[in-house]
Amino acid sequence: MKSALRLLLTAITVATLALLAGACVSGDEAAGDKAYEMSKKATGDARRTQLKTAYIHYRKAVMADTNKVSTKLRNRFLEMALVRAKMMLDEGSYTMDGIPLLMDDINGQLKDDANHELRQQYAAFLVQMGDSASARNRFIDALAYYDKAIEKAADASPFKAKRAGVIKSVADENYEMGMMEWEMGTKDKDESRLIKAEYYAKVALYFDSTHAKALKLLSDCYKANVNTYSAFVTVMDGEYSDTLVFRRVNKYDILLAIFATKGNTYQIRMHSNTYNPLRMRSEHFILVDTDGKEYPAASGAKMDPDILDQEREALYTVNFPATGRAALKKLIYRNGPHYSEKNFF
Repeated sequence: MKSALRLLLTAITVATLALLAGACVSGDEAAGDKAYEMSKKATGDARRTQLKTAYIHYRKAVMADTNKVSTKLRNRFLEMALVRAKMMLDEGSYTMDGIPLLMDDINGQLKDDANHELRQQYAAFLVQMGDSASARNRFIDALAYYDKAIEKAADASPFKAKRAGVIKSVADENYEMGMMEWEMGTKDKDESRLIKAEYYAKVALYFDSTHAKALKLLSDCYKANVNTYSAFVTVMDGEYSDTLVFRRVNKYDILLAIFATKGNTYQIRMHSNTYNPLRMRSEHFILVDTDGKEYPAASGAKMDPDILDQEREALYTVNFPATGRAALKKLIYRNGPHYSEKNFF
C-alpha cells in the first residue's frame, strides 16, 4: 500500500514538474519545438518549411530576452540558424545577402554553453565560406573566414592545418609566377616583366613573410629595379584578380627611382600620384643602412621644381652626408603623411 502511494506521489511530482517546465517555455519556443520535431519526419519542401518555421520562432524566443536563454533553446536556435546558412551557401553562393545576417545570429548566441558539435559545424561552415572566397581568388577574405573558424571551433587543430595549407599554396603559386616573370624579364631585358616579378614576390611574402625563395627573388628584383619605377598599376593592369591584395601590395602613391649616383650625390626620379601637390625639401629624402640608421639629405638645397604636382614627374639632385660602414639598404621619401621607399636589395 505504502509502495503504491509512493509511486503515485512520484508520478504526481513528475507531472507537476513537467507542467511547470512547460509553463516556462514561451509560445514561440513551443512553436519552434513543434516545427523542429516535424522537420525530422518531413522531406523536400515540407522539411524546408518546417526548418524555416523553427528558426523564425526560436529567433523570436531568443530575441525576446537575450539574457535569459536556456541552453536547450540556445542550441536549437544555433542549429536552425546554421542549417539555414549552410543551405544558402550550398544552393547559392557565399556572397548571398542572408548569410551575414545568419552569421550575426550565430555569433551572438555562441556562448560557453553552446554544444561543442555545433561549434565544430559552425567552424566547418566558416571554412567552406573561406574555400568559396579562395576559389574566386579572394584570399584575404578567405583567411578572415579561416581565422574566424579557428576562433569559434571547439577543436581548432584541423582548421589551423587548413589555413596553413592555403597560405602555403597561395605563397608558392605567386612565387612561381614571379620566377617565371623574372626569368623571362632577365632573358629579354624587359623592365615590365621584372616589375611584375617584384609584385608577385611581394604578394607571396604578404601571405608568408618567411618564404625563403620569395625573399631571395624580391631581393634580386630590388637590385634589378633600382633605376626604374616599381609601377605595379601599369604592368599589372587587368592581371590581378584580388583587388584587396593588390591594394595591400601597391601601397605607395609616390614612385622613386635612382637615376644616377656619384659619391654621396644622388639623382632621384620621382613621380607623384598623391591627393595634393608636394612642397619639395631635400631633407625629406633619407638613406637607411642595414642597421636601420638614417641619413637625411642636407637641408636647404634648391629643389627644382619646388612644388611637385599630382601626376607629375621630376628629377632631383640630392646630397647626402657621409654614411657609416653598414651597407645602404634603401632610399626613403618621408614628408608628413606621405611616404615611399626604394630598396636597393
